[in-house]
Amino acid sequence: MAVDAVAEIKARLDIVEVVGGYLTLQRSGREFKGLCPFHAEKTPSFTVSQERQFWYCFGCQQGGDLFGFVERIERADFRQALELLADRAGVELESTQGGPARGAARDRRRALELNARAQQYYEHVLWSTPAGAPGRALLEERGVAEALARRFGIGFAPAGGAAGDALVRYLTTRSGAGVHEGVQAGLAQPSRGGPSRDRFRHRLVFPIREERGAILGFGGRALGDAMPKYLNTPETVAYHKSQAIFGIDLARRAIERERCAVVVEGYFDVLAAHAAGVEHVVASSGTALAREQVRALGRHASVITLCFDGDDAGRAAASRAVDVIAMEGLQARICVLPAGAKDPDDLVRQDPAAFAAAVATAAPEWQVLLDGALAGAEGGSIDARRGAAERVVTVLARIPEAATRDLYLQQAARRLDIGARSLAADLAREERQRPGRPPRLVLPPPPAAATADEPAMDGAEDSGTDAHMPQWEAYLGSIVVHRPALAHVLTQELGLDIGALTHPTARRIVEVALTADESAFPLHRLTQQDQSHAARLMVLDVPELDTESDPEALVRAMQDCVRDVHEATALRSAALIQRELLQAKEEGRDDEVRLLAARLAALAAEAPHLRHTLSTR
Repeated sequence: MAVDAVAEIKARLDIVEVVGGYLTLQRSGREFKGLCPFHAEKTPSFTVSQERQFWYCFGCQQGGDLFGFVERIERADFRQALELLADRAGVELESTQGGPARGAARDRRRALELNARAQQYYEHVLWSTPAGAPGRALLEERGVAEALARRFGIGFAPAGGAAGDALVRYLTTRSGAGVHEGVQAGLAQPSRGGPSRDRFRHRLVFPIREERGAILGFGGRALGDAMPKYLNTPETVAYHKSQAIFGIDLARRAIERERCAVVVEGYFDVLAAHAAGVEHVVASSGTALAREQVRALGRHASVITLCFDGDDAGRAAASRAVDVIAMEGLQARICVLPAGAKDPDDLVRQDPAAFAAAVATAAPEWQVLLDGALAGAEGGSIDARRGAAERVVTVLARIPEAATRDLYLQQAARRLDIGARSLAADLAREERQRPGRPPRLVLPPPPAAATADEPAMDGAEDSGTDAHMPQWEAYLGSIVVHRPALAHVLTQELGLDIGALTHPTARRIVEVALTADESAFPLHRLTQQDQSHAARLMVLDVPELDTESDPEALVRAMQDCVRDVHEATALRSAALIQRELLQAKEEGRDDEVRLLAARLAALAAEAPHLRHTLSTR
């Protein structure tokens, strides 16, 4: 991403004018206020700072810069917001980037143009020519009404005669497309020793669009027993398999309304769901659910419901997808289809209401996986329960949230009629031994004396993390968002260890500031949730930043905060060691007891001011 383009757009546009185009703002002192567009309110709590060029809502705790506002209000990603604002500011993005980037932008626009032409051609063939009869027959066989098929822009790619180049000839004639352009767009493929051929031949064709409707590529479904059964556009300048989501353009509004996205496996599953009135449904374009796809869905939903095929492959795919969703901090649910239904399309054709009910009652992901691990073992023999306990531990080790993991651990212990402490010990051992992956350790908060004065960031949320930012970390974060250059002073001169910061947003703020070239903090380089936290910190005044009478006041304040961070790190380490020490004593692991006691004593020696809080018990 070109930093120059972002800076130039910010220099040309005033956030008050841009935000004021979406809602009514009134001046209030040095700032502007209005009714928040992101939640219902009667008293204005939405604030825009013209001086600092950021916005923040005290009601829903959302905030950010100019780009963050456009991303949220337009439901766009950063690139889309950049393009929208560049048009408004009169900034030519290509002119701020290198030659290869200019060429890539042109190629992408041309690929989108050719894809749109191809879709019109395929749709015409399907509904208006004899060559489309096999496609119409397949849609009728699958129970897809013409109106629904037209809504999704479905078409049919003809065989194209002996040369197999019907689309290539059409694009050459109607769009002046060169052979290389058709290949670059993924619509054609070079033939050995001969002219290019259509990539899709004698297939029902599904256009894969981006959120705003531009056609990125296609998915082609073979007729009869032809292989491969499904064929997608290859990787191109416009189509990236790990990012494409089939049906997102038609499902976006329903996803926003439900705050949930239902992900199915196939194109026909999406069509069937919409036919059944369940419109917040999309498909992952024939590939395993990728982080980029989850991230895109997360802009519109807080929950992703997985509704894959009912076979072993579908269950395995759902299990893998759960981890991807968890990594993005979203909740997941798993829709278990009724017996006899092999996939959503099959269920809808049997009973549309049953599909809607299955989606509505989908259970939390870890509950479904835990139930699968316990299957047949409750009240069973010792061997059956032992095997189930091993499977349960594997599931529990995947849960990132400590509280959630503990709740499911207790449930599993009750259902297997074993002690929760024993199951917890097995879980701890599993996490220690898991290759290539550090164990998840539950770090207890510092003692009450150290946290009594910590203010909560009211309403702040960071899925999978503690929403409360310690007072000293909030202060350091405020300093850095006001003056990014001070991040170097904190880390290089005052010895701040970024990894010692407990709140993820505080860590990311410092990390971004360390690599920032701009004098202003680059909010757009944070996630939306982190932008809200950072905007909240930007609201806070930092008196020492403006102190002229005592230039050392800021340095002393930063030193005090760095010391507090180090003390909190020592306290957390001590609490963790004490916990492990107690468990080792209870389990009779004498060698480990001695080792942990030595570590605790060493920590006390390194932090004498904390010695009264440390004990080997």
